[in-house]
Amino acid sequence: MIISSSNAQEKLDTLHIKTNPIVFGDVFLGYSYTGKTAATIGLNINYQFKNNLFTFRTSQTTSVDKIYWFLIIPVPVVSNTTSEFAALYGKRYIEEGMSYHFSGGISLNVNKDISESIKVVDNFVGFPFEVGVHWFKSKKKRFRIFSNLIPIGKPTAFGRSIGFKLYGNIGKRSYIGLGLTSGLGWYKKY
Repeated sequence: MIISSSNAQEKLDTLHIKTNPIVFGDVFLGYSYTGKTAATIGLNINYQFKNNLFTFRTSQTTSVDKIYWFLIIPVPVVSNTTSEFAALYGKRYIEEGMSYHFSGGISLNVNKDISESIKVVDNFVGFPFEVGVHWFKSKKKRFRIFSNLIPIGKPTAFGRSIGFKLYGNIGKRSYIGLGLTSGLGWYKKY
């Protein structure tokens, strides 16, 4: 009986405490330069293991040639749109309620060039990159809705972030841009 009760005991230092995975998504909106003025909108899905960051990024960069005015409403004339589907690998470092990362990878790009009612579609491979900073909550807190007015549930690791990133793609139609990001997810192990 003494042997069976001693086997049932477990040391406190061998207990495993479950922690959350580091998974988060963010949307970004930014100004880009493609040789012309352009705007980029995109979505990132990120997973971190140790300091390794794995990212899937999709974005669309649109160049505007001219703006015509219809009465008082500006109507942009779009000349070029590039859609990007990218897989990136990089490093991410966390310090309290802030993180910074840098990544690079490979992408498939679809470019649509529209000029004088002629539409040309071109597919090419590129090398995307990004460097960014995120700010998020440093401790578990209750998630809040409606502009942080109403707390819901128990303290959780799930939360919001805000930040900025320098992004781009080197390829047949290269671009570089700077944008603001906003996201949701688990940003560190709490």
